[in-house]
Amino acid sequence: MLPRVNSAAIRRLNMVRVFHALRENPSCAQRDLSRLTGLDKATTSAIVAQMIEEGLVERSEAPRARRIGRPETALGIAPSAGLLVGARLEPGTIRIVSTTLAGTVVEQAQVPGSTDLATALRRLHEGINAVVAASRPEGVALPPPLRGIGIGIPALMDREGRLVLAPNLGWRDTPIRPLLEEALGAPVHVDNDTKAAAMAERLFGACRGVEDFVYLTGHSGVGGGLFLGGRLYRGAQGFAGEIGHLTVVPGGRPCGCGKRGCLETYVSETSILAQAAERGRALPDLWAAAAAAREGDPVLRTLLEAAGSHLGVALSHMVNLTNPELVVLGGNLSIVAEFVLPALNAALDEHALEPLRRDLRLLVSPLGPDAVPMGGIALAMDGFLSVPGPIL
Repeated sequence: MLPRVNSAAIRRLNMVRVFHALRENPSCAQRDLSRLTGLDKATTSAIVAQMIEEGLVERSEAPRARRIGRPETALGIAPSAGLLVGARLEPGTIRIVSTTLAGTVVEQAQVPGSTDLATALRRLHEGINAVVAASRPEGVALPPPLRGIGIGIPALMDREGRLVLAPNLGWRDTPIRPLLEEALGAPVHVDNDTKAAAMAERLFGACRGVEDFVYLTGHSGVGGGLFLGGRLYRGAQGFAGEIGHLTVVPGGRPCGCGKRGCLETYVSETSILAQAAERGRALPDLWAAAAAAREGDPVLRTLLEAAGSHLGVALSHMVNLTNPELVVLGGNLSIVAEFVLPALNAALDEHALEPLRRDLRLLVSPLGPDAVPMGGIALAMDGFLSVPGPIL
């Protein structure tokens, strides 16, 4: 016996397809929606009518292309329909961004982070309130309603959204989502920071339309997000992608996870700055490290070249295991990519299997250091679209 088809779920899925088609094609003519979504005209017309009634979509006159006749109607996600907020929560900083429901950036801010959970939650709350208030359109009394918050955290997160271990924050076994929702007073979606960033690349960045890719980032730690067959791969418990804890130097530098010689003890922003300070180069961030390397500082050039080599060795294992089409360097790794990539490519040439290496593409993320906050936007958008019933 065939399983029963849930017509409400199908309608919801079709609405999500129309939403993303309009998000990716601003000022889209209604007649083009069937082609973009694969849905028939009657279905798209009914969905558009419902979305307009709910205030999610608005009509406007399409730009004329020197054609005679009645002007075409363009459709778009209504900017007034709501805001999404994304954040990257790190020990030193909390980066926050607000966007329209379509993912267009409205406001950004950065506030100090903390390893104390209560302090971090308070600063996050204050920062989000400030960003939402600053997102009010000119001439309008109130900002659009907040529809969801997404937060990327450098932590092992299980499939239920529980924080299992965050070595760089010093947090363990924490029911982080309910704590965040209580502190922030809005729907919160939380995930590992690198997985969130990989989702952002898939929705907004270099990986749109790419089925198999690896996303790498390095802030306080180093993480890998893995898309296989067009889906984010999480593993049995949700912990997949912890490339930062592959051993690259047996018995090497101590790691916050309790082991030694992990990749992130040589490649993360925290570790690069620590190694530079040990060699007499006290620098505030990777921007300064990149500037020093650009000016020819031999210490920084050597450190960044070594980081690229270590990263290439670790990445070669992922390439050999998963055969991705594309590797994206994102987050703060994008800041030093020009110094990391030559050694990374050399290590890949040496350690990755030649047939897998031959057609592998490496790109620097267009989202840069904002990939994780935009990953928060992707989490919030996914949560917003997954709510049963009317979208608004």
